[in-house]
Amino acid sequence: MAEVEAGTSLVKHPVPYAPAPWKTKSECYWLFVTLRKLPAGVYDALEAGLEKDTGEFKGGLGVIMVVRYANTPVGTYDELILIPGNYAVPQPSASGPPKIPKKALRITRIYVSQRTTAYNGRVNWNIPKHLARFSFSAPPTPAGSSPPESLTVKVFAPSTADGDGAQPFFSVTLKPWRWVPPIAFSSKWLPVSTTQAQPPIPAAPGFGLQAAGVEREATERDSYDINPSFQDELLAGTDRWCSFPIESYVPRARGCWVTLHEPGKDEDVIKEASKYWPQDVQPWGIGAWCEDAELNIPAPIEWKL
Repeated sequence: MAEVEAGTSLVKHPVPYAPAPWKTKSECYWLFVTLRKLPAGVYDALEAGLEKDTGEFKGGLGVIMVVRYANTPVGTYDELILIPGNYAVPQPSASGPPKIPKKALRITRIYVSQRTTAYNGRVNWNIPKHLARFSFSAPPTPAGSSPPESLTVKVFAPSTADGDGAQPFFSVTLKPWRWVPPIAFSSKWLPVSTTQAQPPIPAAPGFGLQAAGVEREATERDSYDINPSFQDELLAGTDRWCSFPIESYVPRARGCWVTLHEPGKDEDVIKEASKYWPQDVQPWGIGAWCEDAELNIPAPIEWKL
C-alpha cells in the first residue's frame, strides 16, 4: 500500500487510493453567485487559515454545485461545492512549471457523502473535502425521461441521522424548465476559464494518529460511513499548490428556478448551520440543470512557493 505524508512522518492510505485523472458521470445543478467580498464561513474551521497569504479574492462569477455522481473511480457519491469566484494565484519566486494562472477559481467549501472521495480529493488536488449527509426529494432523471416538477436538496452535518429532526445547513428547491427541450453544453464553449488553483491544505490534528493507529479498522470501514468520529483519518494535508481545469460536457442541459431555504429563524439553529456553510451566500434565482454530465478532472500542475 502506498504512503502519504502526515506532518513529519509517512502513513499508509486510510482508504483505497485513486490517483488523477478522474472521469466521472453525474447529474448536477449549478447555482450561480456573484460576491463582492467573502462572507464569514467561506472556509471550514480546519482550512480557515487559508484566508491569509494564499491570494486575494478577486470576485467575478462563482457557483454552488450540487453533484450526484453515478460513475467515478471511487464509486457513487453526492457532493456540495462552493466556488466563490476568482482569486489571485501566488507565483513561485523561481521559474516554475508552465501555465500557472495569475488568477483562477478556487473551491473553498466542499462536502461529500463518501469517505474514499473525501481523502482522494484532498491528496490529489488540494480539494478540502469534508463529510456530510445528503437528502434528495427525487432520483436523477433517466435518459429519455422528463425531470421532476421540482427537486429539494438538503445537506446535513455528518453527526445527524435521518429522522432525528436535525435541520440541514444547506437546503434548496430547484424547478427545472420542462417546457423547453434540453440542449448540449460543453465547458469548451465558455468565454471564461474553468481552471482551479488550490492552495496547500492543512491536515486534521488526528490524521496521522488515526491513519497509523487504526489502519486495519479504517481500511475496512464502510465507504459511506460518515460518522464524524472517524473523519480525521481522511483529512490529509498537503504542501504544494495545485492547478487544474474542470472539463465538462452535458448532453442534456436546461435552466431551472432556484429557491434557497433558510435553516430557520432560531438563532441557535442559524449559528449551528453557519459552522458548516456561509449563510449569507445567496445564489441567483436562475440556475442550470445538467443531466448525464461528464465531469473530468486531469492530473494537476503542482508547484511550491
